Amino acid sequence: MPSFTLSVALRSSAPLDDDAVDALRAVVRPGDPELRLWREPDRAVLRVSTECEAEDLDAALVLGMQLADEVGEARPGRVFEVAAMGDDDSQVWRSGP
Repeated sequence: MPSFTLSVALRSSAPLDDDAVDALRAVVRPGDPELRLWREPDRAVLRVSTECEAEDLDAALVLGMQLADEVGEARPGRVFEVAAMGDDDSQVWRSGP
């Protein structure tokens, strides 16, 4: 089964500090060794990425949306981008303004 990288971007409703990012690491897929969380320099954007296996790019994007839901439940804010990237192609969902 092909492997994909999933990426989620969330604009937090409150600035993020290191403690907030560490707290999210403890609740968003704590058993996922590939999960990475970091904040952008402006401290309002949280980025999350991980690896997954899926039948195709469409299925991987669905898994990315599920990850976005998990992140959104753990941190108030608005998910504005979800991406699934394979070796040869990618799909990106972006919310409106």
